[in-house]
Amino acid sequence: MRERGFDAAAVLGGTPLTEDIVSQGSFHAAPEVYRRIILNMINLTGDRHLGIAMGREFKISDLGVLGYAALSSATLAQAREVIHRYYALNEYILLPSNYLHHGVWYSELRESFPLGSLLPFAVEEFVSRSVSLSRSLTDRPFPILELQLTYAESGQDDAYRAMFDCPVHYSQPKNLIKFDIERLKDPISMADNDVFAICDQQCRELIRQQERNDQLPEKIQRILLNMPGKFPSMEEMAERLCISARTLRRQLNSAGVAYQEILDSTRQALALQYLAHTSLTPKEIGFLLGYSNVSNFRRAFKIWTGKKVSDYRE
Repeated sequence: MRERGFDAAAVLGGTPLTEDIVSQGSFHAAPEVYRRIILNMINLTGDRHLGIAMGREFKISDLGVLGYAALSSATLAQAREVIHRYYALNEYILLPSNYLHHGVWYSELRESFPLGSLLPFAVEEFVSRSVSLSRSLTDRPFPILELQLTYAESGQDDAYRAMFDCPVHYSQPKNLIKFDIERLKDPISMADNDVFAICDQQCRELIRQQERNDQLPEKIQRILLNMPGKFPSMEEMAERLCISARTLRRQLNSAGVAYQEILDSTRQALALQYLAHTSLTPKEIGFLLGYSNVSNFRRAFKIWTGKKVSDYRE
């Protein structure tokens, strides 16, 4: 944004962040801060498709040592696998889930927190960045075969066609990118097995250091926030943390908090965001929060806030 003529104060306006805090690299911004900054950038530039340009400008070195691990990988498949394995080294507003179906490579994009009207920016930035990084890693074209988007078409078509050159379908159930599976075999132009081994080891150490510094309740909450629509039981969470449920319960008791409390506080935070930043119905929000029916969600919301869902939205 500075290269576009805007200083940090303007970009971070309306948030508790300063340039000094951001440059430390160890802070965790809350969802409302991300939303405010994205809105600031769009308003400052007047560019409705700023995400496309910013994704195109993203460099593999911006990922730090993780980027160098990708840059020294043997193939694009290995590069994408290592980025996915150490995803916790970076914060994401969209969480990609890659899978193969009938010989087609799909990447489903899920919001790590509700983005509302800012979702197009996040999707545009992610897709543009994926294309640009893949091209820079392999020095080969990286075509997108198809885009399926949950939001409605609102003047994006020309910009999307120019950048992505593929069929685009709007108002779909999921945000899906369809890639050419053969591109996974493309060799990385700067592949170096020795460098990769060193970078991979550094990434593992950074993850271990991050886990040592994390408090267990915060670690659990971050896992829950990175699993939108899925709220595992304590046994399932213990398995994910590679400990027994008994050990997890004992450690949480030592921290003075119960697993259900963390679950409820996470659900409450997400519920308030969904109500404030989306037009989802209470039934849809309840489903995303893991409730079997909307009545259970309404009762929980009344306990959390003392208000009815309908009163809060008014």
